[in-house]
Amino acid sequence: MVGLLLLMLPELAWEYQLLGFAAFSVVSIVVWHLVLKRHPTVSDQPKLNRRGEQYVDRVFTLDEPIVNGQGRIRVDDSTWKIHGSDCAAGVQVKVIGVDGVVLKVDIHT
Repeated sequence: MVGLLLLMLPELAWEYQLLGFAAFSVVSIVVWHLVLKRHPTVSDQPKLNRRGEQYVDRVFTLDEPIVNGQGRIRVDDSTWKIHGSDCAAGVQVKVIGVDGVVLKVDIHT
């Protein structure tokens, strides 16, 4: 855009060119934001960067008990904090939700 402006006004000072670039940048960001808001990008893997949400509805066996509503669970190659009803080690729990980096679990029946 600044190049087209410079074609029309070849004597335009560099300060105004820089100002024009800044203005066009802000306008283009706002326009692109509005376009994406109306037409969001659809992904074939919507949970790709939401690791905790990938575990919702999966069932795991507790290695250690849940005490006072809190515990830890081994999921694949990592350990996660969990919140749920108190229960003993060895009980199967189902992940029913995610709160930040904490998995919410319920006893699996």
